[in-house]
Amino acid sequence: MKVMLLANEAPQDFALRDNKEKFDGYMGEWYAFGDSLTKEGIFLDGAALEPPASATVVSVRDGKRKVEDGPFPDAKEQLGGFFIIEAPNIDAAAQWAAKCPAAKKGFVDVRPVMEIEGEE
Repeated sequence: MKVMLLANEAPQDFALRDNKEKFDGYMGEWYAFGDSLTKEGIFLDGAALEPPASATVVSVRDGKRKVEDGPFPDAKEQLGGFFIIEAPNIDAAAQWAAKCPAAKKGFVDVRPVMEIEGEE
């Protein structure tokens, strides 16, 4: 089954992306996690996302499109990136999520990718 791991980072961790002295150490954990998924043969796709302030939120209410800058989640954690993996079941995917750097101070949302008949 395909599973998406949505890495929601604590704000203090997300801020390390902008710290030139700490960037390599911060990203090292992420590269190691990605490498472990690849070595296991379950990595399908993934990417780091730009900071939340770069986001655009679009909604449609009563047929009118509304566009706003930045996300407005109730949580302090920020979506920092994602991984799509092939896992035998949701429990195995959750075990991988526990190894994700975001799980230490933030959280990882583990979601099966919907399989639609006729799509590959």
